[in-house]
Amino acid sequence: MLNRRNFMATAAASGLVSTRSWAQAGAQRSYGYPAGTRPFGPEVYRERRRRLMERMKSGVAVVYGPATVDRSATAAPMDRAGSDFHYLTGIVDEGGAALLLAPGERTYREFLFLPNVDPEYDRWEGSRLLLGGELRRRTGFEKVARIGGLGSTLAQIAARSGEMRYIGALASPDAAVPRELDLYGRVSARVPGTRTINNHGLVHALRLVKEPRELELMRRAIAATDRGMRAAMRAARPGMREFELKNIIESEFHAAGARRLAFPSIVAVARNSAVLHYTGGDNEIRAGDLILADIGAEFDHYAADITRTFPVDGRFTPEQRRVYETVLAAQAAAARQLRAGSVYEDLSRAATDVIEAAGHRDDFWHGLGHFVGLDVHDVGDTAQPLPTGAVLTIEPGIYLPQRDFGVRIEDEYLVTASGNEHLSRGIPRTVAEIEATMAGR
Repeated sequence: MLNRRNFMATAAASGLVSTRSWAQAGAQRSYGYPAGTRPFGPEVYRERRRRLMERMKSGVAVVYGPATVDRSATAAPMDRAGSDFHYLTGIVDEGGAALLLAPGERTYREFLFLPNVDPEYDRWEGSRLLLGGELRRRTGFEKVARIGGLGSTLAQIAARSGEMRYIGALASPDAAVPRELDLYGRVSARVPGTRTINNHGLVHALRLVKEPRELELMRRAIAATDRGMRAAMRAARPGMREFELKNIIESEFHAAGARRLAFPSIVAVARNSAVLHYTGGDNEIRAGDLILADIGAEFDHYAADITRTFPVDGRFTPEQRRVYETVLAAQAAAARQLRAGSVYEDLSRAATDVIEAAGHRDDFWHGLGHFVGLDVHDVGDTAQPLPTGAVLTIEPGIYLPQRDFGVRIEDEYLVTASGNEHLSRGIPRTVAEIEATMAGR
């Protein structure tokens, strides 16, 4: 009789069954979640955690990931939950996870907590890996446990160290209490003598200064955005609708290798271009209109954010040109102030002075810009001196709804020791460059 053992041996010998294990057969395809670290290998994130714990020195800290993850999303939200968790772990496809760091512990100083396995749920969303060597290999953590053990582990280490360090973002009084602080409060009520220490700037200081590998991905995101912007300038015609131009832009992002949008694209014509975060898309583009495109590709989880304003007819009217060149001059004035050690408020004043001198002070409705990185509105304190390696936007604007148009010009800059690098300088920006690009269509 051919029993199971004999059958498997016979089948393997005859080539009917591979002699490789299921883990070996599936390793290259990364079946199951988490699939691994993205976009860099586990050693990159391990080194980031080491640098963070070096700054913490003692105590224990928890960093939650996003409560849920939409793996099918085509656009990132403007400000993502869980970006600190992603920066420190590289895990982007597992909702409901948490990281615990304990630099003073003797044996294990970093713990990854993942949600429980649910076979019924996994039939719909994809299976989660069981605890074991494959999970440790993919994540780079020696200690991986289920999320139910987070509270007890935190309480035990907090009892030994007496300190729980909050390293997340600060929240306004009207916002929900951050999950980490809520957890710390419950632990401190049960472990007398523990205290919570505010270290909210530790992770953000690391994230603010971009590593060369991060800058490479950001350059690729900008290159994809450049491709989409040029396509829009060439394709724009009276009679099109905003969403048609948006579709052209986003198809070029994908053709350049970008899998997601850094944020929902804004393509606004006429009076809509004076709406800062316009969300529509069905308006007709008519002769004489200005088109404002605020767009950004996301490449391997790193964002771009570029805005251009251009005339559908290919040439600016005298009024449109005057306003456009005022905005361009304001951006240039701010960029001249940008270097390591400068303060963003000084850049803002330089841009505002140009706009005010042109009689448009009340037509500039927003701040000058923001940091860019894992989030399109990335972490950083604009009231502090800027460090070498920070990337930010300079995006002045003048908005004239009474004249049925608005102008915004947004570019990304890398802070250097001697000044700055204009990362998006290759995208048509001056009146002459835009009109030449559109003439070639």
